[in-house]
Amino acid sequence: MTTAEDRFRHLQDLTGIQALIGQTEDLHLDCKEWPSRDDDAQRVVAKAISGFANADGGCLVIGAEARSLKKDEPDAIQSLKPVQDALAVKSRIENLVGNLIEPTLPGIRVIHVLDVPGPPTGFVVVYVPSTDALPVRSRKHWNFFVRISAGTFPMEYFQLADMFGRRSRPVLSLWHQMGRTRMEHGAAYYEREFLIGIQNSGRAIARFPSLRFEVMPGINLAPYGLNGSGAWGLPQRPTAEGWVIFGGGADDVIYPGTHLTIAKMTHRSQMSGWVKVGTNTPTQIFKEVKFEVEIAADYVPYQLVSLALPADHTISY
Repeated sequence: MTTAEDRFRHLQDLTGIQALIGQTEDLHLDCKEWPSRDDDAQRVVAKAISGFANADGGCLVIGAEARSLKKDEPDAIQSLKPVQDALAVKSRIENLVGNLIEPTLPGIRVIHVLDVPGPPTGFVVVYVPSTDALPVRSRKHWNFFVRISAGTFPMEYFQLADMFGRRSRPVLSLWHQMGRTRMEHGAAYYEREFLIGIQNSGRAIARFPSLRFEVMPGINLAPYGLNGSGAWGLPQRPTAEGWVIFGGGADDVIYPGTHLTIAKMTHRSQMSGWVKVGTNTPTQIFKEVKFEVEIAADYVPYQLVSLALPADHTISY
């Protein structure tokens, strides 16, 4: 199941819709209020479908207000604005889809979610798969769009060239390097450092690189960044609680045959359960840990990769 499909699965009931409040829009989520003018509504749907199809797929949720509270931050869902007749809006979109984009895109699904039992007020969710063929154009704008991070933008020439198969694509993998191990708080525990980043072994430049991971107990971002100045290899973006995401802009690229170091992490030791002879302090060890990271770039959907941090039972620093 793709990330877009998983998102769609969670938006098929009122609980999932209500849970959007406070979340930020992202690569797979776009929220809109339903315009009063039919032509404006068609333009909203056509742009969203084109943008999602030419990226990694996603969901358009109609009936939610999303806006940014601070400059340069992604739009966040502030409140729900149910449409008056969700079933009618669903039917209208289903009838329009074939005329809003070209070429046609198989796999688009449209559902409605009622706000309360009885009245037709509610929400409409449009699931858009990514295209495996030619790029998808909006027939209301006569532009090709692409979803990047939390926004939908007209495609650049090089992006169209990529999708029409005239250029090679980047090939991404997780880059990592172990660092030093340090005693903390009078040997109460130890921390070992490791660096993570993205390696590009393909023949094309990786644009808009991104790396994200779910927070794990005992594994943290180094408190002072990569080099002690608080800076990272890519800007850290706001996201849902329990996740960390680094996302690059137009000027952040990874050239073929190179890697970009993004973050320094720390892994904390644990007590082993036995005490070294002549001491009263339990011995510290590093247990083996599987650290999972998702990496992506423009036209390279998120892929899950794992980093195995080996066990170390011989700490003696």
